[in-house]
Amino acid sequence: MVIGALTTYLVTALGDRARERREMGRQWVDRKLANYASYTNDVKNLVTVARQLAALNSLHDAAPGIAEDRAQSMLDEAEVRRSASYENVKLLADASTLRATRALNDAVHRLEWIAAGRFEQAGADDWSQSWQLYQEAADEFRRSVRRELGVPGELLPHGAWVRPSLPAPADPGA
Repeated sequence: MVIGALTTYLVTALGDRARERREMGRQWVDRKLANYASYTNDVKNLVTVARQLAALNSLHDAAPGIAEDRAQSMLDEAEVRRSASYENVKLLADASTLRATRALNDAVHRLEWIAAGRFEQAGADDWSQSWQLYQEAADEFRRSVRRELGVPGELLPHGAWVRPSLPAPADPGA
């Protein structure tokens, strides 16, 4: 009888510990996902402002413009938010994701500096090449996060950007 009670206690205790570990693991995954999503949104916001500023500076024409008098302050505000959310990523990410995050930060900073005119010699080709490097770094970050969090599936490759156009006029005889 004592052996049966002890066995029941041990099995229950081990089950409770395993359940607690699984729950703690889920909580960490949820926290990581929330922080990675916040960082990703902050990066996207910064890149959007940089892209608008680059369009204002005639480096490309694939984004709506931005008010010239507010452009730099908007870029600075977006960088502050990205930098703060990056600190949270550094607390939780594994080594592979941190390497991907650093590469993404480098690509984002390059876009930011080109858009803000900090590279005086930068032109449209530099913007285009830097945009491509940003997309590659963002994709690698996403792949790394997905691996770390155990998300199945894979990312689809980027399609070539096509300038929007109006539909062909309807054939009046049809």
